Amino acid sequence: MVAKPNFIERNNLIPLNELESSPFKPDSFSLASWQTQLTDEGLSQDDFYFNPQNKELPFCYYRGSVFLEFNPVNNNIAEIKSIIGRINNDINESVAKRNFDRFFGLIDKRLAPELYIEVFNFIPDQDKYRLFERLWKHNENSHEVFTASFIKKVSKYKGVTSERPVTDAAGYALVYLNSDTAEILPEQVTTWTADVNIAIRNALLSDPAAKIYRGRIHLNHILSYNNDIKELKVNPHQVLHIKPMQLIDFFAIENDLITFGIIDEYNYYSRQIDESWFNNPQGIHAVSHTKRVLLLSLIISYLEKYHEKDRSLLCLAAIYHDIGRNNDGYDPDHGMASYDKIISNKLIAADKYPELGILRFIVENHAIPDQSAYKYLNRYSLSDVDRTLRLYDAFKDADGLDRVRIRDLNPEYLRTGSAKRLLLAAHQLYTQKIHYL
Repeated sequence: MVAKPNFIERNNLIPLNELESSPFKPDSFSLASWQTQLTDEGLSQDDFYFNPQNKELPFCYYRGSVFLEFNPVNNNIAEIKSIIGRINNDINESVAKRNFDRFFGLIDKRLAPELYIEVFNFIPDQDKYRLFERLWKHNENSHEVFTASFIKKVSKYKGVTSERPVTDAAGYALVYLNSDTAEILPEQVTTWTADVNIAIRNALLSDPAAKIYRGRIHLNHILSYNNDIKELKVNPHQVLHIKPMQLIDFFAIENDLITFGIIDEYNYYSRQIDESWFNNPQGIHAVSHTKRVLLLSLIISYLEKYHEKDRSLLCLAAIYHDIGRNNDGYDPDHGMASYDKIISNKLIAADKYPELGILRFIVENHAIPDQSAYKYLNRYSLSDVDRTLRLYDAFKDADGLDRVRIRDLNPEYLRTGSAKRLLLAAHQLYTQKIHYL
């Protein structure tokens, strides 16, 4: 199955800035007049379209999870902005509270399949397949949007409940164990966890950190499962393919980071972080988070052997990425607000950074799902798209690794090989005393 074109193309929407030359242009339309009104309200013309198939409500706003049709004869731009704000707030609140039944009730049904893909990572495991099945059966757009590979991914969650963990197609679940003793072998242990983060947190209770093992167990050999604490009870010798995880211990590489100048580079950018940039400097998305994301960005750069220019772009993205936040909740638009703040406060001298397009793409899109970000690539002046996406992946991983602070890190969604090895280090940076953080 091949997915059809994106939402804009599928619905034949004409971007506002292309309407002047379109045969569907209304006689009363003036791009200059629209641009003035939108600028006055702080809105972007890139988010407005014309739909020649809708005679009653021919204009529409579309960005992220909001699709709003309207007629400028009946609604002025200030009113449209107010409506957009209310819809955004309701949608963001529903995601923050993990209420996805409400989320899909709020959004336009034509957007639902694409938005299901975008918020998939946020949906509780036990709700993933139920919501997918509802869309597949009752939303005519689903068959155009969901690819065979995505359907296969979703199918892993069929049957997942509070008493049944996620498994692969063959019915095996990944399980984890921390062990700091040779007195009992992992094969003999009867209690495992389905969450690697729990195993890591327990491993850090030992000094040095205990070994962390990963294995697989079939559903038929799970005696009990408690989803609240992600704990499995099993019979001994039923967990298969047990191997120690090759995770990076921050304190084991710290001297190398010092030797190769990574810590000096961290200190240089860390000193530039200003508490006044943040709405709540003590919040979970403010100074301390920014410093950890900065260091994680540099560690990933070191492991991936990025050159100095790439490291610099990632460092700038790290120190500025959350300065546009007005709250600590779900806020997918704060990336754009952060970049606006960079420019309006003249935090970066544009003439010194010819690659500002890459930085802008990373900052503006770091808080939205990857598939949404990819749709906006053509809005940016990017000389090297492959490089941009490589750095975008690295930064998203650095930011994602610090989700350990809110106990919401899913390693399955990390993109780079280096980030997947940094799970232990991410926990250490958050819980251990490191004087320069």
